[in-house]
Amino acid sequence: MNFKKTYSNYIAVINIIIFIMMFFYDPSITTTTLIKFGAKSNFSIVDFQIFRLLTPMFLHVNFYHLLFNTIALYIIGNQVESIMGKKKFLIIYFVSGIIGSMGSFIANDYVAAGASAGIFGLMGTHVYLFLYNRKGYKKYFGNDFLILIGINIVYGLMNQNIDNAAHIFGLIGGLIVTLYIGKQIPNLKINQKSIASGMIIVIVLLFGIRFSSYKYSGDYYLRKSIYEIRNEDFEAAYHLILEGLQKHPDDEDLLELYNLFIVQTD
Repeated sequence: MNFKKTYSNYIAVINIIIFIMMFFYDPSITTTTLIKFGAKSNFSIVDFQIFRLLTPMFLHVNFYHLLFNTIALYIIGNQVESIMGKKKFLIIYFVSGIIGSMGSFIANDYVAAGASAGIFGLMGTHVYLFLYNRKGYKKYFGNDFLILIGINIVYGLMNQNIDNAAHIFGLIGGLIVTLYIGKQIPNLKINQKSIASGMIIVIVLLFGIRFSSYKYSGDYYLRKSIYEIRNEDFEAAYHLILEGLQKHPDDEDLLELYNLFIVQTD
């Protein structure tokens, strides 16, 4: 089988290479390793490591995670790339991934990684194509992709291990970007770029509110301290715990971590 020289396939290869690098660095691919390689972690983002809104798209937590996303990228990515063109595909994929990471940051506290936000963004392009020409879309695609979107969202809601916020925001991101770069949807009375702009403003506002509220929160100090402990930088962890307790003296998680830390270092 010939290797198609598409951006979708190149991205898949890059993902595989990075996964191999992580595996050789740490076969268990722990949370600490994921953070070191650029996974989304809220405490890092509020420390102005904004690149972590992009880098999670190249990281995967295990082989099956990589396999599923690689297959999805090969099928959906090549399809959208052939329809929208190479440059537009890249814009949709990466902007959707960034918006997905923003959604993950807004909605949850845990470390996240994976190409799925960008892949859901490509599904968002399918939503646009359906809205643009429903009869033509159903004639060519049927209802398969729309059903696939629904199944993935429902499955994500039922599975706590899936970053459903990244998926939903990635889907919205793909729709937003395609509204910007695509033709005006027939019979849509409102300018679609105005709709997309309004959606972007809401997401940026939510991100800003979350950013300001999370910075120096109890969870910020807790997760950053744990990260430093796992890196065996106990001095940095100790100072973070003390600083956190000064700002949040009644935080039970920080108090418990402080007591465990004192016992382990005595």
